[in-house]
Amino acid sequence: MKSLTELAKTTVSIIIPARNEEKNIQFLLEDLVAQKLSSDFWEAIVVNDHSSDGTVEIVKQFIQNQGSDNIKLLDLSLNHPNSVFKKSAITEAINISTGELIITTDADCRVGDSWLLSIVSFYEANHSLMISAPVKFSSEKNWFEKIQSLEFMGLIGIGAGAISNRHPLICNGANLAFTKEVFHQVNGYSDKNNLATGDDTQLLLKISKLDKNRIHFLKSSEATVDTTAKSRWKDLFSQKKRWASKIPYQMNGLAVSIAVIAYLLNLGLLFGLVFILSEYDLKLFMIAFLLKIFSEFLLLNSAAGFIKKRKLLWLLLPAQLYYCLYVIIIGAAALFGTYEWKGRKTR
Repeated sequence: MKSLTELAKTTVSIIIPARNEEKNIQFLLEDLVAQKLSSDFWEAIVVNDHSSDGTVEIVKQFIQNQGSDNIKLLDLSLNHPNSVFKKSAITEAINISTGELIITTDADCRVGDSWLLSIVSFYEANHSLMISAPVKFSSEKNWFEKIQSLEFMGLIGIGAGAISNRHPLICNGANLAFTKEVFHQVNGYSDKNNLATGDDTQLLLKISKLDKNRIHFLKSSEATVDTTAKSRWKDLFSQKKRWASKIPYQMNGLAVSIAVIAYLLNLGLLFGLVFILSEYDLKLFMIAFLLKIFSEFLLLNSAAGFIKKRKLLWLLLPAQLYYCLYVIIIGAAALFGTYEWKGRKTR
């Protein structure tokens, strides 16, 4: 029987958009050159999206030290003097890529040495058009980061469950694979390329219209990507506002309905807590609250078990007030004005 290494023959192009990532990019590049998948079958394209720090210099030095052609730098500041959105950065890289399978990740992520091999082996076994794989937070240092980790587990769990049930809703571009052929077949991000966010979910929904049965979730610890939580409320607010801003424009009717219901539920619970006037009001509030807690626990218990973070589940109860407040604030803020991401203000 052939090993996974012997079976994995698909050529892969890893796309890594990078903007001001001098603190992180070296670690990811080191992870890539340590991959078990033969270097004959993969390339990595780092896309410099107008960084103002030392990102470009670090990548150039790494390439020079490695002395190989596996890692390439696409510097958008040279041929695109004005800032571009992430979708444009990914598209530019795909246009010069040579791989059959495109894998996207972020410059602040870490991957294990079997990451590529596990994705490629799964792709070859299932003939997937798109593969969504797990992303988790690591090295959480305080309650603020642990609560983010808990919530993120829920998002990944929802995405995995929806894909497994053939109703794709969300995925995460930090660990996403799709064929170069299908990217061009659905015209990439062409119809909403002017929007700064939603590259992952937009592509998921476009491919699902083509063939949702060939979109898969790879539940594998070896395929999991690690990233870190935000250490400051300001950074978290910008991130969540950016994510929430895509809901009205880049998600299907079911996903929008779920988001609206979640928003109204949190708003109703907060309203109910403030205006408890009688024993009857208290009973109604407790029933709704317990139903919410129970449904969230069922989802998070499964996700936490997979990524070995069940110790975070104790935060589910004390985090409820935090969730109510921030969901309401972020949801309202996402509909108005601009947000800032890595020094770039975007509407």
